[in-house]
Amino acid sequence: MRIHLSNPLADIQRSQTVLIIFASTLVSVMGVSLISPALPTIQAAWNISASQASLLISAFTLPGIVLTPFVGLIADRVGRKRVLVPSLFLFGVSGIAVVFVDGFTTLLGLRVVQGTAGSAIMSLTVTLLGDLFSGEQRSRLIGLNAAILAIGAAGYPLLGGGLALLSWAAPFVCFALGIAVAVAGSAVLPEPESNVNSSGLSYVANAAKSVPTRAAFGLYIAIFGIFFILYGAQLTVIPFILDESYGLSSGTIGLLLGLPAVTMGMTSSQASRLIRHLSPPRLITLGFVTYGIGMTLAALAPSVVVLASALFLFGIGQGFAEPITDTALNTLAPDAFRGGIMSIRTSVLQFGTTLGPPVFVAVASRVGYTNTLFIAGIAALALGVSVFSVLMLSDIV
Repeated sequence: MRIHLSNPLADIQRSQTVLIIFASTLVSVMGVSLISPALPTIQAAWNISASQASLLISAFTLPGIVLTPFVGLIADRVGRKRVLVPSLFLFGVSGIAVVFVDGFTTLLGLRVVQGTAGSAIMSLTVTLLGDLFSGEQRSRLIGLNAAILAIGAAGYPLLGGGLALLSWAAPFVCFALGIAVAVAGSAVLPEPESNVNSSGLSYVANAAKSVPTRAAFGLYIAIFGIFFILYGAQLTVIPFILDESYGLSSGTIGLLLGLPAVTMGMTSSQASRLIRHLSPPRLITLGFVTYGIGMTLAALAPSVVVLASALFLFGIGQGFAEPITDTALNTLAPDAFRGGIMSIRTSVLQFGTTLGPPVFVAVASRVGYTNTLFIAGIAALALGVSVFSVLMLSDIV
């Protein structure tokens, strides 16, 4: 089912559907960015170590790496709405339930459940945009969806940190938004028709045959690189530099880390226009080149003003690369297998998110934070060239 603007009722349905999808995106990004600033407060309230507190993030992100492809398979079989709405509800319930538990192991278990639901939501929002819209409209909405994700990722740390001043449990109450969106989604979201007649290994074989392997591989590598850099460099290394080199407070660091969301939102919202002038391989490569320049500039920055400029470049790079990669994958995927193909995208994304911080910190422990950024900048340029070569040799032109 695709939504067309042939009459006023279709226009209303389109608007409501887009609002629910965007609201679901805002829900999915809560899981990490809302809780991260509260970790010190949670550590003190539960009398646990910092490493134990950090498990609240790992417990949320790790399940998505393994389980999300299975969610995509189920969504292709039974329908997107039938998976998305329960996932939103489960995300909200498991998040709020944290407030009432009295054991840290139980708390971690709830975060595992919530992380599984969150990965399903993140995957299915982009999948639905691919199902229901096409052409320039699809590109524009995927770009706006990426911009909304960036806004949430920048804004939630401020909200989570503020609520944690009231109580360690206060940020978790915000997950009730998932329940509200689930109720609205059950009434509003359409259900695209499913054309999948296979299951198990036959589904995997048919899905693999349905897409150009080289193109899909190149796009998955791009997705991994985007989030590996985002969480490893921007959200892990940069805060340490701002603290150690400039002695900034956590509040000021939080504000500076929100700068990339500004340029990311502005750039990604123009995805449909950008793609008219440059092909997806060129735009994705341009994103990685901008990443590389940004990290090199951050490594060599003589002042916090120059470093802030580098953060703006980070946002531009992500605005070029992320929505264009999602659009290209959606275009590549047949309707019958879009859930599975996009769920692999989310699994790869989660892998980059999980692997980035420890890898960057491990390298920094040997060569220092600024040298790590310089090395990563060169690596980003090389990755961009590699992705460009793979995609140009495929059917993505």
